[in-house]
Amino acid sequence: MRRDIIIIALIAMVVIALAIVLVPLFFGPSSAEIGSVSFDKDLYHSNEVMNITISVNARGATENATLRLAGIKDRYGDLRLEKEIPVILSPGLYTVTYDYKLPPCSHCAGIDPGPYQIEVELVRNGTVISNTTRTVQLEQ
Repeated sequence: MRRDIIIIALIAMVVIALAIVLVPLFFGPSSAEIGSVSFDKDLYHSNEVMNITISVNARGATENATLRLAGIKDRYGDLRLEKEIPVILSPGLYTVTYDYKLPPCSHCAGIDPGPYQIEVELVRNGTVISNTTRTVQLEQ
């Protein structure tokens, strides 16, 4: 009888410990952050497709969220990459990929060879909740 009570108490403690860990994850305040931004290559040339992969870590369900990509500012001051991707995040890791085609003639488009910044923002209800910047190298 005493052994049964100890086993039941241990099971109850394990269930409570799991609840303490899992309840905030699934039912707590939702939040998310950009884990990483990566490219399929280190160097790009005119007319190539740049594959951008963004990992987002979500804690709780996150609705009304958008990933904003902005960068590759040409010599005229215009951003060549501007993209908004709506996302609905559930708890855990979420991966988004986006293919961006570079202009056919970089110099003609005002994009000289060199490093260019790409900023990625995670926006929820109009407020930036996470952001990061990566640099990519462009050549002719």
